[in-house]
Amino acid sequence: MIRKRFLAFLLTAALTLSVAAPAYAIGETDNDAPVTYADLAAYGVEDSASNAIVNLGQALRMLFNVAGMKDSQLGSDSDCVALADSLAMLDKDDHDADEVCTRDVLSNLVDSEGYKALVGALEDGSAHAPLFVNGMAQPIFPFTTGAVEEGYSNDTSDIIRYCVYVETNYDTDGDGKLDLVKALVQVPRAAAEGDYQAATIYEARPYITGCTDLYGYENGLYNTGNFNIDAMYNTPTARTPVKSATTEEAAAAADSADWYYWNPEESMMDYEDLDWYDYYLVRGYAVVECGGLGTKGSEGYETCGTDLEIDAFKCVIEWLHGDRVAYTDKTSNIAIKADWSNGKVGMTGRSYAGTTQFGLATTGVAGLETIVPVAGIASWYEYTNSQGISTDREPAYSDALAGYCAGRKLDAEDWDKIKKDYGNYLQTIYDIQRDLNGNYGETGGHWNIRDYTVDTTQTGPIGITGPSQINCSALIVHGLNDYNVRTKEFQLMYNAFTTAKQNVKILLHQDGHLTPTYPAGNLVFDIGDSSYDEILNRWFSHYLYGIENGAEDMAAVTAQSSHDTNVWNTYDSWDTASSMIFEANADSETTTINSNYADLGVNSSNWQSEFTAGSTAGSVMYTQAVEKDTTIKGTVAVNFSALTENTDDNGTPIEERDALMVSAMLVDIAPEGKTFPAFNIAPRSSYVAKDPIASGGAWMGGGLPNYDLTKLKTSPVTYKIISRGWMDLCNPGAGFDSRTADTRVALDGKTYQDYTIYLQSTVYEVEAGHTLALVIYAYEPGMARYTQNYQITIDNSTVSADIPVNAERSTSGGSSSGGSSSGSSSSRTYSVTVEDSQNGTVTASPKRAEKGDTVSVTASANSGYAVSGVTVKTAGGDTVKVTNNGNGKYTFTMPAANVTVTAAFSKTQITVSFADVSSDSYCADAVKWAVENGVTNGTTAAAFSPNAACTRGQIVTFLWRAAGSPTPKTTVNPFTDVAADAYYAKAVLWAVENGITNGTTATTFGPDAPCTRAQAVTFLFRSAIANGLEAVTLQELVSGFSDAASLPGYAVSAMNWALANGIVQGNGGALMPNNTCTRGQIVTFLYRASK
Repeated sequence: MIRKRFLAFLLTAALTLSVAAPAYAIGETDNDAPVTYADLAAYGVEDSASNAIVNLGQALRMLFNVAGMKDSQLGSDSDCVALADSLAMLDKDDHDADEVCTRDVLSNLVDSEGYKALVGALEDGSAHAPLFVNGMAQPIFPFTTGAVEEGYSNDTSDIIRYCVYVETNYDTDGDGKLDLVKALVQVPRAAAEGDYQAATIYEARPYITGCTDLYGYENGLYNTGNFNIDAMYNTPTARTPVKSATTEEAAAAADSADWYYWNPEESMMDYEDLDWYDYYLVRGYAVVECGGLGTKGSEGYETCGTDLEIDAFKCVIEWLHGDRVAYTDKTSNIAIKADWSNGKVGMTGRSYAGTTQFGLATTGVAGLETIVPVAGIASWYEYTNSQGISTDREPAYSDALAGYCAGRKLDAEDWDKIKKDYGNYLQTIYDIQRDLNGNYGETGGHWNIRDYTVDTTQTGPIGITGPSQINCSALIVHGLNDYNVRTKEFQLMYNAFTTAKQNVKILLHQDGHLTPTYPAGNLVFDIGDSSYDEILNRWFSHYLYGIENGAEDMAAVTAQSSHDTNVWNTYDSWDTASSMIFEANADSETTTINSNYADLGVNSSNWQSEFTAGSTAGSVMYTQAVEKDTTIKGTVAVNFSALTENTDDNGTPIEERDALMVSAMLVDIAPEGKTFPAFNIAPRSSYVAKDPIASGGAWMGGGLPNYDLTKLKTSPVTYKIISRGWMDLCNPGAGFDSRTADTRVALDGKTYQDYTIYLQSTVYEVEAGHTLALVIYAYEPGMARYTQNYQITIDNSTVSADIPVNAERSTSGGSSSGGSSSGSSSSRTYSVTVEDSQNGTVTASPKRAEKGDTVSVTASANSGYAVSGVTVKTAGGDTVKVTNNGNGKYTFTMPAANVTVTAAFSKTQITVSFADVSSDSYCADAVKWAVENGVTNGTTAAAFSPNAACTRGQIVTFLWRAAGSPTPKTTVNPFTDVAADAYYAKAVLWAVENGITNGTTATTFGPDAPCTRAQAVTFLFRSAIANGLEAVTLQELVSGFSDAASLPGYAVSAMNWALANGIVQGNGGALMPNNTCTRGQIVTFLYRASK
């Protein structure tokens, strides 16, 4: 048996000399002939005597084995093809793992530069430095998970993990010592052992170490207020190291309990993001994660976005750059250096993690080379306010999120040290926000120290921060349908980077508050023809390792089409040279609207459809025809003059009243009777619906589990809200700049004030023949609520909108970070998009066709359904004639336009009748819905047993079926009381992996144990979160019930959510949270949630 290292040497020699040498290459035979195992012997493959034919995936696996990669790093045969594509050995779109490998293909594979580079990088069978091929780092480093509760050892791990405690500049918790923040280090063994110095991917995010059940004002925690915020900037003497430790010593002492532990207040394992960046670990990057001040394992106070929080995160970068001390723990003063680090740091992450990146960029910290913020906040003021008005019913938010992220609470002993004083801090900032009531406030005040878009100077080590200090690059990623972190935030970031004259790019997709690669949801959607991860890989390879791959030259703006998921447009600049002026033409001089939505029947569920259908007593609509295809790009400014009648019930002016909202939106309306495709957030979600492409189809590399490949799904609509904006009628001077929202005027009902509402930034394509509608309305339901009404009289002659439009755009099916593959789209072929259906499958062929081509459609109904028809419509809403050929086969002739194919499936008639469920029963509709949708059946053919207790096994099964019975991603069953053939087996695994519930112990689930109403509602809430529900500020509703005190703490948020959404209504003023939940009650909860 020849040793693998010697074989690798032979193969390298063969490749260096010539692949034509008889000893190392296939002889002069038919190049199209299939390769056998015996043929592979010439390339160093051992035990190759068989004459069996080899497919491509098998051939690649054996070649990669010879090069030095283990099977554990390769995954499936399809993954081997993906690796070969990444190494530029072949194009995966032209090959399949199961195809027969020919001798010509094999010769090209081993002769490719990518394969030669792989062989050279693994010359002795191990990776000793990152390998860059095709402009990217390649997955050549082995991986061992750190998600181990017991028995983890760095001695046997391919990834070295340990924690450090970085000393910061301030003493925010007043204990007389500089705060220490805990950081988790994950680094490939080769770097830890000194083979090379690694660049770092750094995530700074308070959520990661574990969140609490605190969210908003809480009696017993919030107390007297009057906290001395200035004292948080005290700078006591730094610690003096007594000795130092090596990385090897820290690794030897590491305990996985420091980064992988159960959080009872979230019912999940933390660190939340432990495995989110494994993609980079197998490619040779180090990964560092830090929760920051006041989180579990760290010292100090969680302050929600302050300059103090950013400064503490900055200290970690300084440690990675070699400019700051860190310790092995919080007490021994044993210092440790990041001796494996090359000093270069890149950051990415979504939401709060996108926010901290931008804050850190404005510090100018050495070592931070680039950031890729996703849905990040540039100004915390803009997150919860807009032009002088709070965009939430409760103007205090920073205290709620700070308490939610204050992970020190998860350590009872540590929490006791700070609880009283920290509660005092939360009360103080709660009071400050309520006093500001939507105003920005003073320099150095609450919002100013959380606004990274302005230059500010703070005493002490923080010094000057702001756009003037930025010295790194940025690739800013945002969803154009994100109304959690609104789109103005990305423009504020972009403006700051252009002011600093740093390289900045924008990548805009059509989803909501999401990253195109979303580990928590196990899903990916591509950016045209490019993988999002590959775009970031090239970006980081360039800025952290100096690889010349053209990443810095990608288009200034890449944006997904407003109407076609497969089309991505590129623009040379965010700025536009021209604008379209929308001028209102009204029949009357003035229009008066009012805030009395209750009398109008307008609420949070219907306001969009009501206000986009025409003028109402609460809104006024102005329209303008669109004569040619137009791309809106930038911020729309809506101008008007108005006076506000603001009186009490007796008609007396309330001159001192503050914070009266006025809103505006721009709407795209289809021609009458037509629809058009658009992206909209799915009901009860923060995300756009998605079509599955391939389960496990998004390759991660290195043997890591793959994610599901999806694409965003359009829906046919008659209108689409392009953008919205809000401002305070009492703040007419509030402009785009947050700092201008600080002047209040009295509203006397006589004086007209001039207003400009800046709508959220957008890129949107409007088709010729559509109508643009400008709608001005009072307040937006869900953002505000008023007990006293007000009237707004608008001078119609002053109404206009300045709409920035783009002269040209380059359109492509794909996008490259090098900017070289965005060519013009063909004018001869058009796309065929198939709308997904939950009740059957639809396919169409071909996917693109020329005008006049015949397109075939096949529709197949699921069990219990029948195909009732197929429709084809153009992007403009025109219906295309479809021929029914029988047996689910249809054809149509391709028009000169993109088309969408939709199949309708009708449910076969199901009779639902149970003797114990009367037609007037509270659960009658729910039982019918549950049976028709396959959630559950009766306990017998004639009985449903609505009053029978619902067990844990039953409730997770109901939830699982309501979610579509998804296949669990794991097949490992840790529960001894859950048999593999039990009806609830898959549901239990699904529920556990989605954080909906866990076992009653580590090895038991308790499937037959009854569920209480509180538990059932909590399971339903967590299921909603697993399906995309984002964290929202929940209105406190449970206190209105007589038995609120008996509600378990874990269920408070869930019950508030359920009450707010009408899922739970109580009985006789009581919630009965600890009563056993019945079958009738749980199907009723599920039915209400489905609506």
